[in-house]
Amino acid sequence: MESIETLLAKQADVINRIETFFDLQASRSQVVGQLNSLQHNARECSGAVQQAKNCLRRFRTDLGPRYAEVIRKMRLNELLILHLLEQLDRTDGGGGDGRKVLQAVQNGNVGEQAVEQEPVSSLKPAASLATDRKMTLLDYQNSPFVSKMKPRCLSFLDFNVVISQEDFEQIPKYMRGRESVDELVTFLQTVVVACFEEKYTLLYKNKKAITNQQDLALWKAFNLQQAAFPNHKFVTQGDIARKMGRLIDKKVNGKIQMLRHLHIMQETRHEGTVYYFWIRE
Repeated sequence: MESIETLLAKQADVINRIETFFDLQASRSQVVGQLNSLQHNARECSGAVQQAKNCLRRFRTDLGPRYAEVIRKMRLNELLILHLLEQLDRTDGGGGDGRKVLQAVQNGNVGEQAVEQEPVSSLKPAASLATDRKMTLLDYQNSPFVSKMKPRCLSFLDFNVVISQEDFEQIPKYMRGRESVDELVTFLQTVVVACFEEKYTLLYKNKKAITNQQDLALWKAFNLQQAAFPNHKFVTQGDIARKMGRLIDKKVNGKIQMLRHLHIMQETRHEGTVYYFWIRE
């Protein structure tokens, strides 16, 4: 049996609900228009979201691959233009006009007047233009640069990676220690990525284009290592130590472990050598 207090409390609750209902009914005329407008806006938003989903799906399945192919062809054409610029730089006669035309095309000045007004002294050398370009390793393998004897500092899109603050905070605190995201990014770009780029710039060069004996010894060692892992891009612990000019200490190893945690690199051992695979797509 319920007590009198419980029954009274229930009756009071019912009375409050009835009062609330009458209050809402009294103000119904004032809110009906707003509710209808809100419902209409909700339907419009739902349609817009569905349209955005369809556009995104179309981009991923159709426009995205087409865009990537156009960019790949554009970079390859830029490399061919740079190659022609180098050839023109080596000629003594009749090369000035050709350099003007190629430079105008490179700068997007396709008008004849713009070409005629472009001074030869303002042209960038081909080597400096090359340093401003990034390409994929596949494009590099098919480019004239693999046959050039002059060393080049190239950057590859294969090793483009961004570490955000949110990514960094996913690393366990015991692993981060006192490191900051800026310190980790600096280590990644100036040591790890630079090590990969220098290695594969040399690895894919034609043997005849390598004149330095030290580079030739590294080229042979790199090719032996690549034969063990033909389907991977990697550097060794020795490559990173050589890049830094010192052995890998506990602090550097901690940064490498953080990059492994972020699924940028993967560590493996083979015949007593530590390898770091690049696994970020």
